[in-house]
Amino acid sequence: MPIITPGTLYVSLAGNVTHELPRRISIELVVKKYLIGIPFMLPCFNDRIGSCTYENICAYLDQYQKRRCPRTLRHHRLRCHCPFLAGDFSFKDIPLNIPKIGGFAGAFVNGDYEVVFRFLDEDKEELGCLELKFSMKKRHRGWLFKI
Repeated sequence: MPIITPGTLYVSLAGNVTHELPRRISIELVVKKYLIGIPFMLPCFNDRIGSCTYENICAYLDQYQKRRCPRTLRHHRLRCHCPFLAGDFSFKDIPLNIPKIGGFAGAFVNGDYEVVFRFLDEDKEELGCLELKFSMKKRHRGWLFKI
């Protein structure tokens, strides 16, 4: 079943962290869209969207050491700042709002995607990865029905 945009996606995940992660972690994100079965890597736009590298995410997450973690993360007992401790984690049905994708990009939303998250230490050694494959579909508002 494809992810409908705009809409709400409910995410569930379980896993474990085998040892405490370092205080300096980067995330390398690779996004590919499949066209006629051939994967094409999407470039990084505005250092925020697409295949980008997010350096030192712990610096960004430090704000949550001073303030509280968002309620949804607290509810599921998920830590939202570094260091990430070893142990099991799981959450179920966390709502993620999928925004309307308009403009030029909106014409290319429909299709199959692959997203790979690589978690790297400060020496760019891989600590772990997560690979996702999914389909997206733009919400259609026809005169007869809505999807």
